[in-house]
Amino acid sequence: IPLYLRLKEDKSKAEPRLEFMGKFWKQIKRRACWQIILYGMVSHITFGVSNAAKMPANYVWLNLHTFQHQVMIIFEKFVFFVGLNLVRKYALNVSWRKQVLYGSCLVLMFSSMYFIIIFDIWRNAWFYIFTDVSALFMYTLNFLASHAAMVEVAEPGYEAITYSMITTATNAVSPLSAVISYQLLAFFPTLNEQESIATDTPQVRRDFACLHFLVIVLNLSSLLALPLLPRQKKETRELVVKGETSTFWGAYAMGSAFIFLCYSTCVTFVTVKYHDVYGCMKILGGGGCSADESSATALLLVSAILLYCYGTNFYLSFWPILKGERRFSWGMFT
Repeated sequence: IPLYLRLKEDKSKAEPRLEFMGKFWKQIKRRACWQIILYGMVSHITFGVSNAAKMPANYVWLNLHTFQHQVMIIFEKFVFFVGLNLVRKYALNVSWRKQVLYGSCLVLMFSSMYFIIIFDIWRNAWFYIFTDVSALFMYTLNFLASHAAMVEVAEPGYEAITYSMITTATNAVSPLSAVISYQLLAFFPTLNEQESIATDTPQVRRDFACLHFLVIVLNLSSLLALPLLPRQKKETRELVVKGETSTFWGAYAMGSAFIFLCYSTCVTFVTVKYHDVYGCMKILGGGGCSADESSATALLLVSAILLYCYGTNFYLSFWPILKGERRFSWGMFT
């Protein structure tokens, strides 16, 4: 029996929809709200970029079996669970920026261990599983940091819709990260086919190392958005109390989230229902349906995504420094 059937709540008069949405829009216009929404989207896009050639390489270099892959997925869920409990018990009052910063460095350290596999120093499937599962701990920290701020931002009565808005905006950018990941392969033709990776020539290894390094740099650039994330509950409340509002940035955040959600929905629908026909298209995050398929549209999309991420963050975090309104300090990231 679902637990909600045992809940007993007093009935309350429903608030008119237009009035409810008007108050919600008023909340979205507050800097404390739209800043967290933009942080979630920008940081998740850049940190979500991955090495698209890694999976085929794992099968030919490590002979990774389906069983081992499923074990890895189970371990990832377990690590996520353990990570949530560790943070809940020991790091509730630690700066969210520090959590993301240290977590990101930890992930990139484990990710860098893949160079051991690339240059055939030690190729072992269980070694890869260990490094990949450990990387999931950072996602736990980033998840907690961005979601913990929602509790302080939402006004009484608007907790659910605020949580849904920020969570949806954050999750909707996943297909954009996939598009970037696959389009990076356009610069490394030797990594486009599993048969080519299997040759394991010095050129393949060099290209793979360059691609992996580029992915790490993109992941690391997600830390540039840390100034948009409040440090902790106190700073979030102070941001709310200031009452700074902006119709433009509220609409910008909502519009961005809506566009990303539409794209994400289209990608999910097309790749599931018409997987055999359109699932391989580069614009949808695939590797390409044919050898002569143009990458122009996908590369244009990648350029627009990166311009959105770095342009938005630069204007909100670093442009005020250039104008002399703020002073730069490394404390912005901790």
